[in-house]
Amino acid sequence: MTQPTFQRNREVASEQLLNALTAVMQKYVPLELAKTRITPSEAWQLLAYAAVNGLTLESACQALPQAPSGNRLREVLMPALPALPRLQSQLNRLLRSQLHPSLWQKPRGLHVAIDLVLIPYHGQPQTEADEVLRGPARSGTTHFHGYATATIVHDKRRYTLALRFVRKGERMDTVVRWLLDRIQRLKLRLRRVYLDAGFASVPVFRTLRRRRLTYLLPLPLRGRSGGIRVLFTGRHSYQGYYTLTSHTFGTCRLQVVVVLRYYRGQKRKHGRRWLVYALNGLPRGTNLRHIFQWYRRRFGIESTYRLMNQVRARTCSPSPVLRLLLVGLALILVNLYVALRQACTLRLAHPTAPHAATPDIAFWLDRLADLLRQTIQTALGGPATLFFRQPVTFS
Repeated sequence: MTQPTFQRNREVASEQLLNALTAVMQKYVPLELAKTRITPSEAWQLLAYAAVNGLTLESACQALPQAPSGNRLREVLMPALPALPRLQSQLNRLLRSQLHPSLWQKPRGLHVAIDLVLIPYHGQPQTEADEVLRGPARSGTTHFHGYATATIVHDKRRYTLALRFVRKGERMDTVVRWLLDRIQRLKLRLRRVYLDAGFASVPVFRTLRRRRLTYLLPLPLRGRSGGIRVLFTGRHSYQGYYTLTSHTFGTCRLQVVVVLRYYRGQKRKHGRRWLVYALNGLPRGTNLRHIFQWYRRRFGIESTYRLMNQVRARTCSPSPVLRLLLVGLALILVNLYVALRQACTLRLAHPTAPHAATPDIAFWLDRLADLLRQTIQTALGGPATLFFRQPVTFS
């Protein structure tokens, strides 16, 4: 008896890509739209169109002639969304489904960065006061919605592993424990954890120490004198110890590396610059100057945030549930781009000869956004044609 053979599909049309995206979104975040002719597939298409264009739902509906009104879409969408904890769980399961199988085959583990992203918010909390965080003024406001993420910082595998909504007054060690527990449930091995200076606190260091993790994060300068400034001595980088003191949580003795660098005209400055990193698991024989380059890997998560903002829909709604959905959808699109970037090249169809040979094009996030945008415009009507009441001459 002959064995069945399977042939891999090497060509995927943009319609298949959009259908797969809407299907997986509906699978993990099911929308039960009641008393409406709007289907869940159309709702996800409109959400995706708003995301890839950086528009609000109202603007997305106005741009597509066959789309429902923005008010009607919000009327049926908001009751269909689950509560925030359930939506957060659904989005994390969807992020898990996007991970490449090769990530579980890393014998030495993964480099993962944990960070907190604040999205400016101009308004008041919807129901609970802890929905909105306070922070330094940015974009004309001191109010923000906060989201903590754990992201792989490998150059070619920058997948977002976990997403968490952060409430006002929540301790950072609670957020770090939640993200680490999520990674542990994914059964991924960690090689090193990178954290931002905002996580430098005694409870966070105790959490990392109890879990016996290798970590690296900078110690911030606080106050006008004292603190880690006592370590700014000598003419070379060196390794030592520093005791971090908290009036609430006591003290914690840290292994630190003090790195001496020179501006040499960077940022229009000259002279010396001291950097202090708290770390655990420093290999023997490591050049201490390389610690600076190690921590630069964490900025891969900043690139993820930059890409996320490129494909994040905007909203004026005070609902933290809708805002979490839009942030989660943006991260899902970035994960989709990361997965396709290594496996695909883009080949555009010739306008007169669709099957003619055309050169391959590098696959960027903008290309993915263009594919989804054009496909949704074809399904729900393209942009309207301008009609001038008086003749206009274009040069």
